[in-house]
Amino acid sequence: MSVVDLQMAERRERILEAARELIARNGFDGLTMRELARESQVTAPTLYNLVGNKEEVLFAAVEQQTLGFVATLERTEPDLLSVVDATVRQLLRRPAYYKALLPVLASSESADPARRHVEGALARQIEAAIAALDERGELVDWADRDVLARQLRAHLDLCSLEWARGRHSSSSFRATARYGVAATLIGLCRGEAREGFERVARESQRDAYSRRGRRGRGPEKGHAA
Repeated sequence: MSVVDLQMAERRERILEAARELIARNGFDGLTMRELARESQVTAPTLYNLVGNKEEVLFAAVEQQTLGFVATLERTEPDLLSVVDATVRQLLRRPAYYKALLPVLASSESADPARRHVEGALARQIEAAIAALDERGELVDWADRDVLARQLRAHLDLCSLEWARGRHSSSSFRATARYGVAATLIGLCRGEAREGFERVARESQRDAYSRRGRRGRGPEKGHAA
């Protein structure tokens, strides 16, 4: 890679990092290309040449995060709870950014390319984990793998969006995501896999859907009940 290429790559990374910071601070609607150029210390023409318009900035920022997330998943054994935990960890690494981003991905037509990219990456990991269960003979014969994959992905999407909207604390987010997956798989697995999912469901149910991760102790500080 030439010196010029290295400089362009460094500027592009600076732009994307500045975009994440601004989205975390002001939301996607509050992101302006003028402020992004100023924060990333590049000119407006450079910004458009290296990344593109506002929607392309969003896609590039999400794509880069998604690639890192998938690389992390691919280094682990195909396992549904590992997919859940990795998803939760990814969001909690930059909570302000993802809390601003997820509602945009869920509702904005302009965010469709970025949303499809994230959904596709997550779907592939879930499908691989279900296939591993099936190949080990731990999935019941009548279970439809495609239907199950869509159900689990929808559950993770909903948990993530509820967390972004302040309906989960960090601990209850993880517990709710794990509980839903485990509770679903109890009826679809056999043997040790079923016992493992039942154990996870039992461990997670106390904190699932609780704003503070405890029953009866009220909302987290700074949030309305």
